[in-house]
Amino acid sequence: MTVRVYIDGITRLEAASDNLAESVYETLMEAIVSGRLRPGTALSALQVSEQMELSRTPVQRALMLLAADGLVEIESGRRARVATFTRDDLYNVFEMRRILESRAAELAAGRMDDRQLRPLRRTMDELVADTDAIDWHQRWTDFDEVFHRTIAESSGNPLLAKDIGRYRLLHRGFNRISTNVPLLQQAWKEHDEILSALEARDGDEARDAMDRHISNWQAIFVEMFPQQQ
Repeated sequence: MTVRVYIDGITRLEAASDNLAESVYETLMEAIVSGRLRPGTALSALQVSEQMELSRTPVQRALMLLAADGLVEIESGRRARVATFTRDDLYNVFEMRRILESRAAELAAGRMDDRQLRPLRRTMDELVADTDAIDWHQRWTDFDEVFHRTIAESSGNPLLAKDIGRYRLLHRGFNRISTNVPLLQQAWKEHDEILSALEARDGDEARDAMDRHISNWQAIFVEMFPQQQ
């Protein structure tokens, strides 16, 4: 059976055109993880695009991204169905992140200079001083993306950075649907440890701090993940 996807009354995504596929990804990811879209449910690119008032192109791209992360299966004829996605699958995604991003932090420590480091430190200081802001959660989520992407790109290894980016989309979705300000303040402290190691040009500590950070969130998100019924 093909179902129509309703997103708490939201029918229009007002994102920039180059981010539409990621917005669709996050919307469908939330519906899949929450159980509103059950394993085996067919996903019609046409119906989803009509409901979100989008062209089919970003929806089709989002389905391919979901398939790459194991949340959707693309069948013959390019039909998409919701896949079975378990706690073990989520654990393995974070395990890949831990391996890749720890190495990237180690490499970046010897390459990053003030042009990359100062903006990160400035934004972190602004966030810690303004935790009561209404938009703090969104600002942190955006910063988290910039923080990890900057480190990955500063590793000097484009293939490593590309692989890291491939897992970041799933993490960003969980950040937006499963966290709150008090919980993310823990992440701020972990980011501070990573950034301090980068500022000190200490590759070993940057690697270990990144490993601790991702391991902590691996445990948090796996524990939050709904049990399969």
